[in-house]
Amino acid sequence: MKKIILIFLLFALYAGTANAQDRTISGAVTGKEDGMSIPGASVKVQGTQKGTQTSSDGKYTLVVPSSATSLEFSYLGYVTQIIQIGSSNTVNAVLAQDTKTLTEVVVTALGIKRETKALGYSAQSVKGDDLTKADQGDVLKSLSGKIAGVQVTSSSGTPGAASYIQLRGQNSLTGNNQPLFVIDGNPIDNSQNFSGDPSDGKNNLLQGATNSNRGADVDPNDIESITVLKGPAAAAIYGIDAANGAILITTKKGAVGKTQVEFNTGASFDRVNRLPKLQNQWVKGEGGELLPYEHQSRFSWGPHVNDVAWTGVPNEFDRHGDLVMANDPKAKIPFVPYNNLKDFWRTGSTFSNSLALSGGNEVSTYRASVSNSYSNSIVQLQNFQRTSVSFAGTLKLSEKLKVSSNITYVTSDGNMPQQGSNTSGIMLGLSRTPISFDNSNGASKADDPSAFLLSNGLQRAYRYDGKKANYDNPYWTINKNPYKTYLNRLLGNLQFDYALKNGFNAMYRIGLDTYNDNRHQYYELQSSAYTGGRIFDDRYTYRSLNSDLILGYTKQISEKFRFDGKIGNNLYGRKMDELYTQGDGLVAPGFDNIYNASAIKSANFVTPYRKIGFYYALNLEYDNMLFLETTGRNDWTSTLPKGKNSFFYPSASLSFVVSELKGLKESEVISFAKIRGSVAQVGKDPGAFLTRSYYVPTTFADGYTSGISFPNQGLAGYGLSNVLGNEKLTPEKTTAYELGAQVQFFKNRLGIDLTVYTSTGKDLIVQAPIAGSSGYQAITLNSGSIRNRGIELQLTGTPIKNTDFQWNAFFNFGLTRSKVLSLAPGTNQITLNGFTGTVIAHLPNMPAGVIYGNGYTRDGEGNMVIDDRDNVGYPVSNPNVQKNLGNPNPKFLMGLGNTFTYKGVSLYTLLDWKFKGDIWNGTRGSLASIGTSDITNNRNTSTVFPGVSGHFNTAGELVHYVGTGPNRTEVAGPGPRNSQSVLLDETWYEGDGGGFGYLNEAYIEDGSYIKLREVSLSYDFAKLLRKGGNMPFVKGLSAGAFARNIIIWTPYKGVDPETSLTGATSAQGIDYFNNPGTTSYGLNLKFKF
Repeated sequence: MKKIILIFLLFALYAGTANAQDRTISGAVTGKEDGMSIPGASVKVQGTQKGTQTSSDGKYTLVVPSSATSLEFSYLGYVTQIIQIGSSNTVNAVLAQDTKTLTEVVVTALGIKRETKALGYSAQSVKGDDLTKADQGDVLKSLSGKIAGVQVTSSSGTPGAASYIQLRGQNSLTGNNQPLFVIDGNPIDNSQNFSGDPSDGKNNLLQGATNSNRGADVDPNDIESITVLKGPAAAAIYGIDAANGAILITTKKGAVGKTQVEFNTGASFDRVNRLPKLQNQWVKGEGGELLPYEHQSRFSWGPHVNDVAWTGVPNEFDRHGDLVMANDPKAKIPFVPYNNLKDFWRTGSTFSNSLALSGGNEVSTYRASVSNSYSNSIVQLQNFQRTSVSFAGTLKLSEKLKVSSNITYVTSDGNMPQQGSNTSGIMLGLSRTPISFDNSNGASKADDPSAFLLSNGLQRAYRYDGKKANYDNPYWTINKNPYKTYLNRLLGNLQFDYALKNGFNAMYRIGLDTYNDNRHQYYELQSSAYTGGRIFDDRYTYRSLNSDLILGYTKQISEKFRFDGKIGNNLYGRKMDELYTQGDGLVAPGFDNIYNASAIKSANFVTPYRKIGFYYALNLEYDNMLFLETTGRNDWTSTLPKGKNSFFYPSASLSFVVSELKGLKESEVISFAKIRGSVAQVGKDPGAFLTRSYYVPTTFADGYTSGISFPNQGLAGYGLSNVLGNEKLTPEKTTAYELGAQVQFFKNRLGIDLTVYTSTGKDLIVQAPIAGSSGYQAITLNSGSIRNRGIELQLTGTPIKNTDFQWNAFFNFGLTRSKVLSLAPGTNQITLNGFTGTVIAHLPNMPAGVIYGNGYTRDGEGNMVIDDRDNVGYPVSNPNVQKNLGNPNPKFLMGLGNTFTYKGVSLYTLLDWKFKGDIWNGTRGSLASIGTSDITNNRNTSTVFPGVSGHFNTAGELVHYVGTGPNRTEVAGPGPRNSQSVLLDETWYEGDGGGFGYLNEAYIEDGSYIKLREVSLSYDFAKLLRKGGNMPFVKGLSAGAFARNIIIWTPYKGVDPETSLTGATSAQGIDYFNNPGTTSYGLNLKFKF
């Protein structure tokens, strides 16, 4: 640490000094077409490495030897120009755009910069400024619609909620399917750590509070660009980590020139954009009977609103008095329904500020920044804030040695809302509350005790039985059951670059990622989820260290052949340490301390991991036209036994720049054209502790109580894991092929990029059942396989471009089709997550992660079978048969962006389209059973269900009746069209017609949407302020307004269809009382001087 601090001090010391030389030349570099200054242009003494870069205003100052005669000016996308120095000390350059070549440079694997024309695989980039146009504070969310084929799903609209990102489908059946995240060459963690009783397993994903994933810790204001390496070939040099592609984040650095100050400030306001539709016609009750506030019934199958009234005598449950039948003599005040779901949410707000200072000279550069974002959630009394402090610097210790470093410290904390299958959940409590009960009790403030407390100290709730509440009042939850998170994270790297002789160079980089992620949950006594109260602390401590040593060699073999090669070594280690402590049976109310618990248990999960890798990347270029790249990597991993833990992963790619051929090189129509192809094999190693059988803390259950857990009464107890270890495990293997073509027309005014790909994952790690006589229930095997195929299309264009007005547009399209080819022997499905009757699962010969559960019984033509027994007439359910009910994977994703610029005014829009992708609307199904969903507005009306007649006989066979009366007989198979008329009543909805029955197929809905994802309108005052030389120090000043998710077109009947109860996991497509999404409006100011 002392060495790092010393280097930082040297950066600052050298930033203000320059070496005295023979002569000082200064000037400016501008563009020929628009006359605008070109920041970052290279200015060198011709024939030497002596040079500098232009500052943010396009100006430069360079000390040159007295022998220098010419300066060389260059910049990507412009024709290089050489100008004689002469006797003047001022040399200005005007560069013309190079319309014949595509010279864009992107950051590729290991942080290596390459020209896009040389890439034999798909890599798409987004500039940092494009990520912040609509002030989206979450990096992952800001990628939506901007990259072809990239699927981003936000779990909810509350601040800090996790996002799931997926490139080209799922490549693993049981492991992580999100891409590798890399910042400035250093891999970072993007986990979404879940909290709750470890013995609950996957249930912790279905209940509890919203959690963040660690990719959200990155401040978008510090990002220069993001490059998405979608396929394995692009990321193959990462080896075991490359199966899901990679997201490479390049942060902003300092530049040569005077100190530059950037200050951004903004404010936005969030409102709920969609809520489930509820009925407002029937009050609390059952069978049409009115039930009092004190009754513990959860149902809204009571009388109609026109048939009830208030007594007008205030009480603790309602300020209007008891609710009675309208013909009751006590009835005084006409009843008006409450709208708990709508009235609960507030307008959230986010205030963000960032300040950055940057500058440098020929010897060193620096950039320091600090930012803060504070959000008040749409859920009252809930908030989230993040503060980030960063420093980046470079120091040229000699003509050959340069050292650079980046370090970022992030701290965040929040009070996060409850959601999901959780009787303390916000959405569950709000939407199940009958229209005859006001959760707020008329209180104007969310923390007013009269909303959630009775005078006897018990909770005020609609399911009150005289002792406790069976569902928590949401105002009780936000006041009495806080879930708080605290994060401290340090990210950084230190890099040394050394230019050796004869074309050799060396680079060494070491990077650190470490954080403490602490969560604290308190459930007050009387809370529905834990009547006796509960406290838990869940503390994650993560640390990873990554080291890369790369030796490179570049050689111009001949006039047309050029070689570039790299060999490297990677050392990587990480450790995740989770310490969970839980206290139950609280003694005193309101005392949030683990010592208040009468029973305490804890668990400690430590997961270490180490990896060693050696790799190479060889590039051969022919005549600026043909580019061949091969890579290879061999990894040794700690999760496999010694001697069996070495694996090699190769890749090859070819890029052929067709536009360099004679006949096309001078074309006025085709500016650039290339075709490309690649093949790669990458892998993914098993998780920890799968190769051996281990003893674990255990619980002995008796089927009637919670059993006995160890340690117990001072005694420790362990039992063998129920999964048999397998020392023959090997990494999963994904083999991918990709073909693509890229063409630019009309001096790069129109661009097309098309990619087709296929990848097959084999030896996937799955669990297979084994005989109980072995002492185990399952064994982990390399057995499954999965395939992904798809198409990606990118269009870019500048339809209009003149002196004052310019229109730029882009279009992204991505289509992926996945298929599970096989599972383990004896395994019919792999359940990722879900509820009894409806799960997300992998099934053979089905798309990845389908919705699997109980559905309608159908005949061979797909018609529903309607029960033809007497007085039935409803669709036939079969609790013993489950099937594929829906596919959460979208048919395609599309993004359309437009930027219109007129003088200083800029208008930007982004349209985001997800076509298909099913969601299980468990919220709507549950509310149908409860009686609060709008679907129950048809209650007590008659209908004839479309379908054919039939039923299951006592032998479980599908048959139908023929004849009537005593002569009626059963005949095999379904019968004629159904004609029975039935009543849509309480019995139907509380049975198979609602979400708690066996016809969950009824609540599988299309999750398609078209969103006006982002809109921004801004004006740049910089030219106006600099006019006449009044304020020359102003480099930029813009003011803007923006909006996000302001229009949503969707057939989905729930909250915003961009939702996921399980957050950043592969189990997508579950909506069970998820918190809603938001629409945001805001203003921002950006200063640069």
